[in-house]
Amino acid sequence: MCNFFEYFIDESKGFKGPEEDKKKLVDCIFAWCYAWGIGGSLEQKGKERFDSVVRDQFKSAQIPPSFTVFDYWFDLKKEKVFKSWASKVPVFQYDKDASFFDLMVPTTDTTKYAFCLESLLSIEKPVFFTGNSGVGKSVVIQNQLNVIKEKGALIIININMSA
Repeated sequence: MCNFFEYFIDESKGFKGPEEDKKKLVDCIFAWCYAWGIGGSLEQKGKERFDSVVRDQFKSAQIPPSFTVFDYWFDLKKEKVFKSWASKVPVFQYDKDASFFDLMVPTTDTTKYAFCLESLLSIEKPVFFTGNSGVGKSVVIQNQLNVIKEKGALIIININMSA
């Protein structure tokens, strides 16, 4: 939670303006960081229950009521509102020369977990992904590491382990 908060409280991320505006932003940012920092690893049923806790604790954040708090990201740079992850999903571009196993079709889930990974790695914080076998943790991580590597900000060393 604190690592996410550290990531967002930065002028380059959009956290700027008069003190009164920043106070309003802190409510929204902290609600998002609280939800993802504490509840991000919960299974879907747990996230649905935890959603009501977050909404009760952070009424001033005005999280949209349609879905759970985990279905939104906070647009700190432009509109300063919660937006659906669906609006952030990149367009899939098919590469006919790529191996089937190298293809990754972006979804809301891959987008939100890639965002969390890149955000925390950008401030040199550790990241731990958990979930059932076969849900795509390794694929999301490997794909996002390759994206970061292309920016020249990372050297990847893979160590494979198996349960």
